[in-house]
Amino acid sequence: MAKIIEVNKSTGRRKVDEELTKLQGKKKPIDLSKYFGKINFGEDGLTYQLKIRDEWR
Repeated sequence: MAKIIEVNKSTGRRKVDEELTKLQGKKKPIDLSKYFGKINFGEDGLTYQLKIRDEWR
């Protein structure tokens, strides 16, 4: 859900900065380790890159 910050001519720089820092502190960390190794591509990543880049020549 998004938060709306209303800014008008009387809103000072300090107030805007305070509201933006509040938004940055509320992010939850994502545990990416649960996704590690779930997709099997069937080919080594470096081998795939070299094959795809060789097609450009």
